Amino acid sequence: MKIFSEIKPGLIKKSSLALGFFDGVHPGHQAVIKRAVDEAKKLDAIPAMITFKEHPRALTLGKSPPLLTLPEQRLELCAQLGIETALLLSFTEELCRLSPDDYVQHVLLECMGARSLSVGFNHRFGRNRIGTPELLAEIGQVHGYDVHVTQEIMFDGEPVSSSRIRDALKAGDVALCHKLLARPYAVPGVVVRGDGRGRQLGFPTANLQSAEELILPGNGVYCGICTLADGRQIQAVINIGLRPTFGKENLPTTEIHLFDFDEDLYGQKLCLQFIDFIRPEKKFDGIDELKEQITHDCQKARATLAALNQSDCISLLT
Repeated sequence: MKIFSEIKPGLIKKSSLALGFFDGVHPGHQAVIKRAVDEAKKLDAIPAMITFKEHPRALTLGKSPPLLTLPEQRLELCAQLGIETALLLSFTEELCRLSPDDYVQHVLLECMGARSLSVGFNHRFGRNRIGTPELLAEIGQVHGYDVHVTQEIMFDGEPVSSSRIRDALKAGDVALCHKLLARPYAVPGVVVRGDGRGRQLGFPTANLQSAEELILPGNGVYCGICTLADGRQIQAVINIGLRPTFGKENLPTTEIHLFDFDEDLYGQKLCLQFIDFIRPEKKFDGIDELKEQITHDCQKARATLAALNQSDCISLLT
């Protein structure tokens, strides 16, 4: 994928654009992106997108919700859906001050050569977010581009949304998250040194340090798939929490015990996909009780993962 980061005239001569932040790239977002790709084929145009590095609320409301995907993950997922070029912008005050007409003229037309626009039903743009899909279409009648609006995607009678997915993650319901995203929730990170306590217990772990802005599932024990830097996928049991048996910590850690694996991973990039919740975090009376529970956790994780359709999992190593 070709990525631009500045608004300059003539970046693309003719494009079919998907517009949005697309955090999570859930099925609603996918519908927007796929429509842009389909229209590009009809128009013999470049399938492209405009998105942002930071969540727009970080500027408009002064606080961003935790992210479901880092920019690299979003771009990779969109590339898998057929997007060939992206304009990845910082959501600045200068950009916010543009009127809807100026945004269309300078960004969509002069910069990206828009001939077709694909947006979600709740898309907003321009100063004070006054731009709507209807206004985008009205301006398009003057400038000669088409607008395609994708409606809400529903699951179990409720809309699929980034906020609903975040709520599921906070509750530890990674199975629901999997259904809402149409893929397992994935967290990339780097392996850092821990205190070695897992190895002492007979269950060596890799401590994953992930980006602060990325949301983690709620504290507890999970099973998942770990994609290594070389592409190998290893089944694992994962603990997120404060390790109360050893004295409460201030911040949760992510510890991964990879099954049938004993290699040095320090400093390597991994991507962790969460498949199912096993149990809440709890404090044990002693080491023996903890070791017995970990053994049960591993057995349950192996059984769950053995039944998994591996085609449901994709690598999001960044």
